[in-house]
Amino acid sequence: MTLDEVYADDPNLLKFYRTKLLEPRWAGELKPYELAYIRSQLRGSLSLKRRWGFKPSAKRLSEKRIRSVATDGLSPQSKG
Repeated sequence: MTLDEVYADDPNLLKFYRTKLLEPRWAGELKPYELAYIRSQLRGSLSLKRRWGFKPSAKRLSEKRIRSVATDGLSPQSKG
């Protein structure tokens, strides 16, 4: 199941989640389809990778790191 499928009946809620899920420290406990959405967006955007504490050249986007940033945000040392 994908994010689009889960919220297919409510386009406004889908738009809301598409935006909010990409904010570090917003998500909390991620569902598999939310994790997949975030990972796909990170792969397609160098600036988003930076915002999430990944190097723009990073190929491996670990699930553990994505979950950590989604729930806790970035630590001061990883911000820059």
